[in-house]
Amino acid sequence: MAPLSPSVADYVQSAKAGIESIEHIDDLIREYLLFRGFKSTLKTLEEDLARDQDKGFKADKIVDDLLTMATELKVEELLSYWEYLTLRFFSHLSPKYHRTTRMFEKRLIRLFLVSAVNADKRRRIREFMDVHGHVLGQQGGDWIPWLGLEYVEKPMGRPEFEAYFSPDWYTSLRTALVDFVQTVFPAMAVPRIMLFDRERREREALQRRIKLYEDQLNGETRIKSLEHIASGSGLVEDHIGSVDMVKSPVMQAAEAVVVPRESLDIGQPIGIIQTNEPVSLLKISREDVFLEHNSGISLAKFSVTGDFIASYDDESILKVWSPEPLPAAPRLKNELNFTVNSMAWDKKHAHLLYLYDEDGYIHTLNTNTNLMSRQLVFEKKHPWIQAMLASSVSSALLTVNSAKPEGTSDVLLQIWDASSSKTLGTKRLSGGVDSQGISAALNHNGYLAALAYNTGHVRVLDTRSMETVAKLDTKRKDLCAIEFSLNEDSLMAVTEEGRLTQWSLRKNNQMLAESSLGIAAGS
Repeated sequence: MAPLSPSVADYVQSAKAGIESIEHIDDLIREYLLFRGFKSTLKTLEEDLARDQDKGFKADKIVDDLLTMATELKVEELLSYWEYLTLRFFSHLSPKYHRTTRMFEKRLIRLFLVSAVNADKRRRIREFMDVHGHVLGQQGGDWIPWLGLEYVEKPMGRPEFEAYFSPDWYTSLRTALVDFVQTVFPAMAVPRIMLFDRERREREALQRRIKLYEDQLNGETRIKSLEHIASGSGLVEDHIGSVDMVKSPVMQAAEAVVVPRESLDIGQPIGIIQTNEPVSLLKISREDVFLEHNSGISLAKFSVTGDFIASYDDESILKVWSPEPLPAAPRLKNELNFTVNSMAWDKKHAHLLYLYDEDGYIHTLNTNTNLMSRQLVFEKKHPWIQAMLASSVSSALLTVNSAKPEGTSDVLLQIWDASSSKTLGTKRLSGGVDSQGISAALNHNGYLAALAYNTGHVRVLDTRSMETVAKLDTKRKDLCAIEFSLNEDSLMAVTEEGRLTQWSLRKNNQMLAESSLGIAAGS
């Protein structure tokens, strides 16, 4: 029986992984040829690699060669290499990218012309225009002034040329061209040998995730055991009990771990309950810095699988990219024509990303196809979005809106079906605390929602009845993020100063643990 074909998404992702590991594959082929004694074949391989115009599919090397040809005035080599890249790669792209390809060709030619002026070799401009000027002139438009560049005194002072003589223009050209070429390679059809590395990468990523879960479960299981010794009950006991009927596999694993009896001093309560000194909750085993944007990042969200990050910056650039492996080209990059105030990943369909804009529209972006649709959920009395969350068991979205941008005493909760755009429930919370912002979280089945005000107050609601079932006062005046713990009988809260705390839902206002994230949460 023939093996099943992978899905398009899996294939593209595998192709990307294969391209990134191409040097490793070359080494394996060398090793195999030596093992088989194919020395003449190995010699031919080395000669071909030395002449490799694809540069091992490394976008930065290809772009640097193109820019070097332009700045060293090797314009015929530049045009020949660009023609090769177009026939080899760019011509196989979707027609919507053909305009982008022509735009980059135009910019590379202009880089050559600018370099000729800077090198005081205007003769090279004349030679180029004698051969190609007629074709450029037929294109008309903004090429017309360039046809006479050879005769313009100090063109860097003329408005039609000034920007091209700026170092910032060169830097932006290189950055944009690298991004474009990096996007092209993963879309290619690749041989099966380049896909073999997929299982190894997936296995390593899975092992890292398992280790992270083990560390979290060990800490939370100890806290859970100490709570049972102290024998307490809380405001949301019944609701937590109803959640237990729909446990996730991670939650079941957490309850299966047993703390040995001999490790606990049953004679007296121990640890955080006895001393009221919070235990360390978090151990950061690795910290990375990713330079994905050229301006300040205002929003960033991990996908539900943890494989991708969606980030949005002050220049309205949205990127979806993977933190593993390094370096990695963005999965997609869009310059949006609207301002995004909130975003959330779909928990059931990992490729869907919801974007809430300043006009009250929710845009649904398919990160596989880069197609976007738009839904209107604008609410006139509460126009300011504070948080948006997606359920992990249905197509429901929860939005938290306020009547004023920096005042949350009047808040509207709205649950609606993302597939049908129908409202499933609303709840207005008025007369509450007035803070500068709200963060929110849903539990694993969407039955409980937690709202954290940056004044330190937390409200827990049953989303089926939209009724408040618990309130906490953390005494932390700078709460900026909230999340349910894995076993969902406590809440994890983060402050702007970078403190991570855990609060019991069974014991009102009881802090269970505290740790430092090492940096301010807003950094």
